Amino acid sequence: MQNNLLNRYTRGWYFVLPGLIVMLLIVAFPLGIAARFSLHDVFLYDFSNQWFVGLDNYARAWTDPLFINSVKVTLLFTLANTLGCLIVGLLVAFLLSGKRIRFKAGWMALFLLPFVMTPVIVGITWRLFMWEPDFGVINQLLGFFGLTGPYWLTDSSTALFATALTNAWHLTPMAILVLYAALTTIPDDMYEAAKVDGAGAFQTLWHVVLPMIRAHILFVSIIIMTSAFREFDMVYTMTGGGPGRSTTVMSVLAYNRGIANQDMGMANTIAFTMFMIMAVVAWLYIKVYKVNKEASA
Repeated sequence: MQNNLLNRYTRGWYFVLPGLIVMLLIVAFPLGIAARFSLHDVFLYDFSNQWFVGLDNYARAWTDPLFINSVKVTLLFTLANTLGCLIVGLLVAFLLSGKRIRFKAGWMALFLLPFVMTPVIVGITWRLFMWEPDFGVINQLLGFFGLTGPYWLTDSSTALFATALTNAWHLTPMAILVLYAALTTIPDDMYEAAKVDGAGAFQTLWHVVLPMIRAHILFVSIIIMTSAFREFDMVYTMTGGGPGRSTTVMSVLAYNRGIANQDMGMANTIAFTMFMIMAVVAWLYIKVYKVNKEASA
C-alpha cells in the first residue's frame, strides 16, 4: 500500500525529469556561470586569470552614465513595443473576429507573416527598404504628401522610434494570434446584449471584451515585454546601438563590453542585471495574474 502511494506521487516526476535536466543544462548552468563571472574581473581572451571583486562590477555599472543611458533606452524601447503591440494587436484581432469578415484564414496568415521572419532579416529589410532616407518606402510616402522625411536611423531623435516600430511590427502578430483566440471564446450573447443596450463598437470593446480577456492580455504582454527587453539582433542589425548611443539597449551594451572591450565581467554583470529586472517583472506579473484570476472567479 505504501509503495503504491509512493509511486502515485513520484510517477509524474519521471515524465518531468528529462525536461528539468535539459532546463538545468541550457538555462540554470549558463545563468550560474553568468552570475559567477559578474562577481569577477574576467577578460575575453584570458579566462584562466580571474579576480574576485564582489559587487564592485555592479557598483561600477550603476555609476556608469552609459549603463544608465542603456537602462533608460531599454525601458523606452520595451514600453513602446508592449503598448504598440497590444493596441494594434487588440484592434486587428477585434476586427478579424467580426462575423462579416471574409477569408479570415487568409488575413490571419498575412498578419502572422512578420512573426515567422528572423529578427536579423526583419532588421536588414526595414533598414534597406523602409527607413532608407532617399529611396525608402517611408520617406517616399511622406514625399507623396509633400513632407520631407528625416534620416531615420542616423538621426538620434528618430532612431529609437524607428527601431521600436520595426520590432513592434515583428511582435504584433503574436498579440493578434493570442487575442483573436481569446475573442473567439466570448459568447455571442454578450455581443447581442451589448447591442440591445445601445453600445457601439468602441463601448463593446471597452466594457465587454476587455474585462473578459484581461488574463490573455496579461499573458501576451509579459511575453512581448520580455522579448522586447532582451532584443539584440534587430537593434544591432539596424543601428549597431547608434547614433550617439540613442539605441544602445542593455543587450547591445553587454555585447560591446564583452566583445569590443573584452571585459566579460562587466558584460555578465549587465546580462545578469537584465535577468534580475525581468525576474522581478515576472514575479509582479504572477501576482497580478493571481489577483485577476481570483477577482474573476
